[in-house]
Amino acid sequence: MVHGELRIVLAVLATFVALFGLAYAIDGLIFDENNVVLSGLATVALGIVAFVVMLTLHPKDLEDFEQHRHRES
Repeated sequence: MVHGELRIVLAVLATFVALFGLAYAIDGLIFDENNVVLSGLATVALGIVAFVVMLTLHPKDLEDFEQHRHRES
C-alpha cells in the first residue's frame, strides 16, 4: 500500500480547483469576457496537472512497497 495520504488530500483539492476554474470559465463565457475565460481554462489545466502529479507513483513509493512486501514473507 502506498502511504500518501497528504498527496491524496492535495489531489482532492486540485480537483476542486479544476471545478472552480470550469465554473469561472463558464461565467466568462456567459458574460463574454475573454480574459476570464482564459483564466478559467488555465485554472482547469493547473488543477488537472496537479491532480495527475499528486496521484502518480514515484520511485520512492515503489521502494517502500517492495520493502514492505519482503518483510511480510
